[in-house]
Amino acid sequence: MTYYEAALQVLRSAQDPLTTPEITDRAIARRLITPRGDTPHATMGAELYLRVRSDSELVKLETPENGRAKKGSVRWTLRHTTNAGS
Repeated sequence: MTYYEAALQVLRSAQDPLTTPEITDRAIARRLITPRGDTPHATMGAELYLRVRSDSELVKLETPENGRAKKGSVRWTLRHTTNAGS
């Protein structure tokens, strides 16, 4: 499973938006990913930032401070779509 697929699975089961380290830690705990390097949080963050522009389901929530993101100010969630016929 890729980091991105693991992130989607974690976010689908999350009650609230999560930070990148929270997503990564949950993916590791659930054995969705097996990090090979020293910076799995950075790898996960890179995947999320890369995919947020192309995946309409993924949503980045941020609280910028003076034009820059502060540690822990970016949280990720999924856009929940409703099916009109369901």
